[in-house]
Amino acid sequence: MAARKEKEPSPGEQVAAFARLLQTSPLPRAIVLRGDERWFREQALEMALESARKAGLEIARHDARDPDFDAADLSGDLLAPPMFASARCIVVRNATPLLKKDEGEDSALTRALLSFWKDGNAEGTAIVEADGLRADHAVAKAAVARGTMLSLRRLWDSPPPWDPDPRKSEVVLWLTARARERKIALTPDDALYVATATGNDLFALDAALTRLAQRGKQGVRELVSWNSGGSPFELGEFLCRGEVAKSIAGIEGLFRLGFQDKGGEREIDRGAILAITLGSLRGKLRQSMAAARVLEAGGDVAEAAEAAGVHSFAKAREEFALRMRARPASAWRGMMDDLMELERRTRRGGTVDANDLVALALRWRVSERAPAHR
Repeated sequence: MAARKEKEPSPGEQVAAFARLLQTSPLPRAIVLRGDERWFREQALEMALESARKAGLEIARHDARDPDFDAADLSGDLLAPPMFASARCIVVRNATPLLKKDEGEDSALTRALLSFWKDGNAEGTAIVEADGLRADHAVAKAAVARGTMLSLRRLWDSPPPWDPDPRKSEVVLWLTARARERKIALTPDDALYVATATGNDLFALDAALTRLAQRGKQGVRELVSWNSGGSPFELGEFLCRGEVAKSIAGIEGLFRLGFQDKGGEREIDRGAILAITLGSLRGKLRQSMAAARVLEAGGDVAEAAEAAGVHSFAKAREEFALRMRARPASAWRGMMDDLMELERRTRRGGTVDANDLVALALRWRVSERAPAHR
């Protein structure tokens, strides 16, 4: 029997371990900060920079999103010795596009980083911040071998399936701990309200705590207004699982308030919201149809997940298992037909809006006694 894969530490645990490492050891030569939670990436980066400053390293900053970014300057910093210190700390922010392969070959930045980390004569550190970097990328592997890599995903805003208490979601637990750290009184119930009203944005949640720290006799609900619109991907899961109440609430929130993208910007264009939601649904239904074929042939949910190409993250597999248990395997084809009809209407110039999504939610609802594939 294959050994069970060890569970990856949470983002907070990884950052805490990184802080301990910096207190007891020299700054690692290679540091990669990957994952889509900017709060933790910023936290870990500031820790590393503080350590670099204490070590007297010359800090060279480069940001791929900066209009003045110069790839030649970055290559020069990686290849040339520092001018004002014995060693240099080179920081490359938003590096994901710079690390993409070009016609199957490693990018110039990938080659330069691998060379820098491999050179036993050169001193210093290179820090790469890349939200979309894969764990099997050459730069990620090199960081694990020659330094450290932190995988900093977004916190889960739903509770684990084995403990459905919404106060046990990672976001609520983070908010409660952050309030304790800042010495702000916040009950678990109030933390749940703040997290639900604000959304899965740790910067916005921390700002909400700042407002609460200055409150007098005002209540939490008076100071923290409802600003969360959810996400198209979360809505897609609710629709697929037939959770009609959550689906309709999600549709209302998205079309009224928009949603937060990975870069922290709020998307409020209804056409874009609809397109992303339909695209999310299409992907989930295709996945479910592929899995249904395995289930109908006598396979189990784990085999179905493998056949459907479900992401290896525990959260993705948990959502997939809930989705497949919600309906009989035969139901997914008809749902795909419903979706394709909606998409045909958008291509023909017909009006498709939130009302059509509500109609889908009602059509796809699953009663508690609905037959499901177990």
